[in-house]
Amino acid sequence: MIKENNQMYKIAIIDKGTELFSILDEQKDVYNYYSWVHFKSINKLIDTKFEENFSLYVINDTIINHESFDIKNLNDFKEIIPRLFIISPDNWYRDRLLKNQLMSKILNKPFRLNYFVKMIDETLKSQDKKKLSTIKIGSYMLKPSEKKIISKSNIKILLTDIELKILVKLGQHDGEYVKKEELSKQVWGIKNSDHTHTLQTHIYRLRKKLLSKFGDKLLIKSKIGKYSLKY
Repeated sequence: MIKENNQMYKIAIIDKGTELFSILDEQKDVYNYYSWVHFKSINKLIDTKFEENFSLYVINDTIINHESFDIKNLNDFKEIIPRLFIISPDNWYRDRLLKNQLMSKILNKPFRLNYFVKMIDETLKSQDKKKLSTIKIGSYMLKPSEKKIISKSNIKILLTDIELKILVKLGQHDGEYVKKEELSKQVWGIKNSDHTHTLQTHIYRLRKKLLSKFGDKLLIKSKIGKYSLKY
């Protein structure tokens, strides 16, 4: 995959064992646009799900077997998307996964590492294309191609190019604070302290737009050197 805008993709590896994670971690200089984080169970992941943002969840079938896994546990995967299941041909739950996990991709064992990474690339490229068409921010839909943001009640705000770039960056961080330098780089392509005052001016105007149409339902919050969205 060609890394765009210095983007780093953080991938969650959910696997009782450490072999797959260790192999990937050893290859981090080769796949330097990926950051791998290992979890030994779905529960461990859920405990930190709202503290970290992941681009993809890779679920090895070491945690899906007839001894310790119940089909009801499939509900745990609903909020964990996009997903890539790694499944053995003789896995007890293989057929049910294929039927019930329509938003997932399935990678059959055994597999080559380069094919595994290729599948991750394809999944993330597909996700990036969807993000470009529509970005969900709470109950609001940000449409980059139309330069507008739309509320659930179909109230629309037209955006300038810079306002759009600001909302795209803030929306991608899901309520987390983003440094001014990162926002400046998103808008102008380089980190430059000279843009700080200009950025503040654009955010001031964008705040007024959001407040006039959406009230306090969608706000840009700030603290020293950072901004975030509240919704």
